[in-house]
Amino acid sequence: MKNNLVALSIFCFAVCFVIGSWLISDGLREKQTNPIKQTSQHQLLTQSELADYLGISIEEVQKLNRFDNGTNSYRSLLPHIKIENAVYYPKVAIDKWIQNVERLVIQ
Repeated sequence: MKNNLVALSIFCFAVCFVIGSWLISDGLREKQTNPIKQTSQHQLLTQSELADYLGISIEEVQKLNRFDNGTNSYRSLLPHIKIENAVYYPKVAIDKWIQNVERLVIQ
């Protein structure tokens, strides 16, 4: 009787091992066919996406876009690309800009 229990235990272990391996391989295969969303994200951000990315409000992003340079004109502190009337912010350039800004006070 004891030999039968050992054999049954080994058989159950083998079945569980095979099922677990199949589930793991199936999960890995699914990740390969459906790429992670983060790698397919676009690199140009709109104003609202930039606000979400930086964790600030849209009004604060607008203040950074309209910085008075003292000559009765405005310039943007943020690196941007303008295509016709649409303004986009390159994510890589924004990251570099954040690293280079030591102190910035805008009212």
